Amino acid sequence: MTCHMHRRQHLAALGLMLVAPAWPVLAQDTRTPIRLLVGYPPGGPADTAARIIAEPLGRELNRTVLVENRPGAGGQIAAQALKQAPGDGSTLFLSNTHTVAMVPLTQRAPGFDTGKDFRLLGAVATFDLALAVHPKATATDLQRLGRWLVANPGEAAIGVPAPASAPEFIARRLARVFSVDAVPVPYKGAAPLVQDLLGGQVMLGVSGVSDFLQYHQAGRLKILALTGRNAALPDVPTFSAAGVNGIDLSDFQGLYAPAAMSDAQVATINAALNAVLGEREVQQKLEAQAMGAIPGTPAAQARRLSTVAAGFDTLVRESGYQPQ
Repeated sequence: MTCHMHRRQHLAALGLMLVAPAWPVLAQDTRTPIRLLVGYPPGGPADTAARIIAEPLGRELNRTVLVENRPGAGGQIAAQALKQAPGDGSTLFLSNTHTVAMVPLTQRAPGFDTGKDFRLLGAVATFDLALAVHPKATATDLQRLGRWLVANPGEAAIGVPAPASAPEFIARRLARVFSVDAVPVPYKGAAPLVQDLLGGQVMLGVSGVSDFLQYHQAGRLKILALTGRNAALPDVPTFSAAGVNGIDLSDFQGLYAPAAMSDAQVATINAALNAVLGEREVQQKLEAQAMGAIPGTPAAQARRLSTVAAGFDTLVRESGYQPQ
């Protein structure tokens, strides 16, 4: 009961984040760089999105924006650093929903409360999760994959980039749908997962679509389904279109600030972020990484985050996972 109430309170907090009024200015020395924290190593979707927007965002704000990687614990280290930072606009955080929505559902003491400790500044870019298979799996769609797994129980391991992540709970859902004992195999990041998938050490993997895209295009892996429609893969169906419901949860990168940031600062950074995401060059760079720019208000970001968190909550509860 306590765990269930914690989830409900967490989701409610996400839905109550407020919109700031528009067009004030930052009261901050323009010579002081802005630290843009990323909770993952260089090269992943969050780091890529941060580096795409950093220079133009700095241009809009008349500040230098420096990306600072603080990897570890699924983004918790960076999130905790943001919580402790001053609310003067000198420290921001670009994060996927794993850190701000999934971690509070799977960790008893994540060290932060998204609804209380952070201000939402705006969404940055959507990205999808994908199920990819090694060619040896000889499956061209999810239904054939299910039959292949039944016929090859020794190969029923699904690699995921982190424990207690959306990919792990997607893998658990697929195992139930296919009625197979498909064990999620957590890795320390997407890179080692992809290498093992390419080498055939695991036959299946769930991760960000950008992690698999180049290998799918080269025919070395095959992406069978996505959590959302993706312009980079127009012929690949969503999970629901392929016959598996409850997994179509497109992830997104968002920009966050410490809770102490003023409404005026929130509005200024949101306006600058939207200007950046409206630039065609930025959009093209994101699209090249299978991401899509999503300008909007902090309130729209809060609604999007609440929807994703509710979907995560369902996946976690159905799996029987107990917060650690």
